[in-house]
Amino acid sequence: MIQAAKIAEEAEKKVKRQKYGNRRVEVDGIKFDSQHEANVYQELMLRVRAGELKTVCRQVKFDLPGGIVYIADFVTIRPDMTVEGVYDAKSEATKQNRVYINKKKQVKACWGIEIREV
Repeated sequence: MIQAAKIAEEAEKKVKRQKYGNRRVEVDGIKFDSQHEANVYQELMLRVRAGELKTVCRQVKFDLPGGIVYIADFVTIRPDMTVEGVYDAKSEATKQNRVYINKKKQVKACWGIEIREV
């Protein structure tokens, strides 16, 4: 009994803390990297149910020069099948990440797309 408690305690200690303190969550059977990202998804899905959007695509890849890939959290599509927006769920800390800032600039330069941080 005591041995099992020690093993469970050791396993708990080994769980790595996320860099920005986020915790992974599941909503509608979909796993998200943070509660904030899940909340943004739920807000966008309300817009789909209201008929304002046709669909929401998750984890959309954009190829950039030098073999770099930017992955947007969400791309929203209007009922006329045009792109409404590209969204990235970011905290204040992650908005300051230099790699993210550079990728955001490259997406704008290469694709002409302005990423909306929510």
